[in-house]
Amino acid sequence: MFLGLNRCHLNRIRKDIVADQDSDAAVPEPKSSGGLVKSLMSGVGIFVAVVLAQIVSQPITRMIYGDPNAASETAEPGGEGVTAVEAPIDPANLEPALYVPLDPALVVSLMAAGGESHFLQVNVQAMSRDQDSADAIRDHAPALRNSFLFVISKYAYEDVLAIDGKEALRQAMLAEAREVMRKNTGVPGVEELYFTSFVVQ
Repeated sequence: MFLGLNRCHLNRIRKDIVADQDSDAAVPEPKSSGGLVKSLMSGVGIFVAVVLAQIVSQPITRMIYGDPNAASETAEPGGEGVTAVEAPIDPANLEPALYVPLDPALVVSLMAAGGESHFLQVNVQAMSRDQDSADAIRDHAPALRNSFLFVISKYAYEDVLAIDGKEALRQAMLAEAREVMRKNTGVPGVEELYFTSFVVQ
């Protein structure tokens, strides 16, 4: 009986071992992690490519189209809403300045805020660096003086007392001078406009 029990017990152990071996055979082996590594490497490669594209795209765009920040906008003085960015000018590369006096002095009546009348007397000289433009300024001096009278008459007495007001008037007259020359000759011609005397009474 003891022997029979041992055989039963041995048979049961044998069955358990065979069952364990069968169940071990049924469990699939884990796949290798090679696919996961490949996926991670692909993701890292795409990320690096995108970052490099963003870094490299700006210099390449500048090479093809030029640097938009370095481009200088040429704005006429008196123009509104445009900021002029000018590169430094080497005086050695400039042609000599040619000054054209627009004589006689301009005399314009200005109204004050209180209603009293005042007079402005101003001497003006135009500057150009081109002899043809200087000659054209002399030829069209009457048209320039006429337009200056209308520009000055838009200002009030108080406007021209301060330095800022004088400069605003000069810039407005310069813009007008360039427009008159453009209409008459096709080119602005006047590089600068200077007040050589300025008397307010």
